Amino acid sequence: MIIRAYSPGSYPILVVELVGGGLRTVYYETGYDLGRAKEVEEDWLEENAIGRHSFVEVSPPREMPAGSLEGYVNREILEGT
Repeated sequence: MIIRAYSPGSYPILVVELVGGGLRTVYYETGYDLGRAKEVEEDWLEENAIGRHSFVEVSPPREMPAGSLEGYVNREILEGT
């Protein structure tokens, strides 16, 4: 999967792109469980998440296995706060 964006703060929400296509939001509170993810559209990512809610675009997007999401957040996002 590809990490496209994340929300700033202590409990980051990630916007990820699945290998087969489609965007999902995954949540800190669920341990980034894809089974509890919410489907979102590309427009939502650009206009709402990044445009209105100050999500940070990951550029270039980061590709990693789903099981590595929590480690990525702890290492790359939360460590700097």
